[in-house]
Amino acid sequence: MMQDDIFDSLTRNAFDFLLRGIAEFDKNPKYSVIHFCAAVEMLLKARLMKEHWSLIVSKPEQANLAKFMAGDFSSITLEEARARLRDVVGEDIGDDAYGSFRALANHRNKMVHFFHPEMESDDGAKAQIVAEHCRSWFHLHRLLSGWGGYFHDFAGEIARADLAMKAHRKYLSAKFKALKTELAKVRKAGNTPRACSACGFKAAVPKDLDSQIASLHCVVCDHTETQVEINCPHCSKPIVIANEGYATCKHCDMPIKPEDLADALIDHAAAHSAIADGDVRWEPANCGACEGYHTVVKRGDGYFCTNCFDISYHIEQCGWCNDLNTGDMEYSYSTGCSHCDGKVGWERDD
Repeated sequence: MMQDDIFDSLTRNAFDFLLRGIAEFDKNPKYSVIHFCAAVEMLLKARLMKEHWSLIVSKPEQANLAKFMAGDFSSITLEEARARLRDVVGEDIGDDAYGSFRALANHRNKMVHFFHPEMESDDGAKAQIVAEHCRSWFHLHRLLSGWGGYFHDFAGEIARADLAMKAHRKYLSAKFKALKTELAKVRKAGNTPRACSACGFKAAVPKDLDSQIASLHCVVCDHTETQVEINCPHCSKPIVIANEGYATCKHCDMPIKPEDLADALIDHAAAHSAIADGDVRWEPANCGACEGYHTVVKRGDGYFCTNCFDISYHIEQCGWCNDLNTGDMEYSYSTGCSHCDGKVGWERDD
């Protein structure tokens, strides 16, 4: 088998486990957790496989192709998968996604090592698991979409899993109903709950950061996200973008990129006037969290990254290239920022 064949086999196996995890929940919640978690880990490993097969071996320096092909090797952990995606592939899955996957893995470990008879009948325990499934699928679906070039041939499997997850959410309806009084109070206070991107219920309570940006927390599944409301730069219709600056307009199907989001969020008149007066804080800045180039825009007293949606309240100029950056620039004259190598790098290259 060639590497692409192994990737296809691993990915198909992952979706088989995922669909089994969803389908088994009602009768076998324990195995549902185990299979769902295995699917998440396999799909992360499949992405690593696209770089090189040895990246999913726990000790790649000792990787042996013959043993790998025979299945005679120790595979990486979830933590190691994230580290290699970040450090080798250059694609960090993010703290929110990792936290969701980690919570699911912890639950899986309990299912494997301990007997939980209450899992068969306790509706509260089942609701907790479905909430974990919803949060994990939200992040996994977003990653698979971002890795679309690699998982393009599995669009059908992704769509089937997404449809199955929508049916899966019925297990949270009792919790949603129990929270109706609480949500009614929130509405009465003028803070209308929005549809949660993870579980689908209108139970995501917003905390407005400004007129276009809000932080939401779902009281049903505990999913948190940041949403931005803009008019589509292509069709001018209102859209909501969650958690990252890459999206597709639901009205015209045109792609929206971080630079489009930045253009929509910048107060161009105020920025032009301030920069003309020498106020550099309004100039585009680089993000210290995701290393986005000129993806940070000024919003009120804060600075918002249109790539990773990080919010900061402090920016500094790089001591070497003078670009604005969020994060610590104390030693930037020597070491540079995320987009320059500083004096040391300049002297090295000279």
